[in-house]
Amino acid sequence: MEPEEREDRTPLLKESQLDAVPACCSARYNLALLAFFGFFLLYALRVNLSIALVDMVEPNTSLAKNTTSNVCPEHSSTINVPRNTTGKKYSWDADTQGWILGSFFYGYIITQIPGGYLASKIGGKLLLGFGIFGTSVFTLLTPLAADLGVGYLIAVRALEGLGEVTVFLYVT
Repeated sequence: MEPEEREDRTPLLKESQLDAVPACCSARYNLALLAFFGFFLLYALRVNLSIALVDMVEPNTSLAKNTTSNVCPEHSSTINVPRNTTGKKYSWDADTQGWILGSFFYGYIITQIPGGYLASKIGGKLLLGFGIFGTSVFTLLTPLAADLGVGYLIAVRALEGLGEVTVFLYVT
């Protein structure tokens, strides 16, 4: 072998340089940890209204009464679970609830292409931070929007979707 070929086969980084930075302080691990908590928070902000909506609406009294009481009377009594009843109840029907829950994805779908362009220009750190911040602010405005009316709540949920789409586009 010629001396030039031997030099080409040597590694670019020596082993002592690889051991210089501990694994716990690696930028890659820190980014993965921040992304994990960021996505956890975004998914929590996305589904919180789906969970809260169950207790926000008035119970539907038009459902049929329990007809199994004649068959098994011991198990037909309703269980009274004590819970907080100080929250405001809204008289939204099933269609309105569907519009409210689906409105998040209206904003989400509108900004797919502009969000992808923005993600390529700004970068991951700022996009993740502003996406979480924007979604958090609009989530905090949800009770106020619900009191103002269904249209306001649908608009706030659509704006939440606008804030989240760019985060997922950049990472994927």
